[in-house]
Amino acid sequence: AIPMIMGANIGTSVTNTIVSFTQAADRSEFERAFSCATVHDMFNWLSVITLLIIEVATAPMFGAGLMETITGTMVNSSSLQNSTASKSPDFLKVLTGPFTKSVIQLDKKVLKGWAEGDSK
Repeated sequence: AIPMIMGANIGTSVTNTIVSFTQAADRSEFERAFSCATVHDMFNWLSVITLLIIEVATAPMFGAGLMETITGTMVNSSSLQNSTASKSPDFLKVLTGPFTKSVIQLDKKVLKGWAEGDSK
């Protein structure tokens, strides 16, 4: 998973540069958009390079890189792995549930009417 995360960082660098080109019609907007994209690119590349160096340098000590070791320990110690007796919790539902209930309120009678073709 660590190489995929690093690849995603590099991928967003390409994406934000492409998006900045959409502002090419207005010179001042393009200048600001491209400079922001460049700052984002440098942050992503520097973080990937730094984390890659740490991962490679710590591989001889841990048998795998530091980040891989830490994430493996986290997954192995969590109660979510190999849990066949209970269903894994739905974290997204817990986080978004209260907001969704306050914003989206469905009337089941209306939905049933729509499904049956009733215009009332």
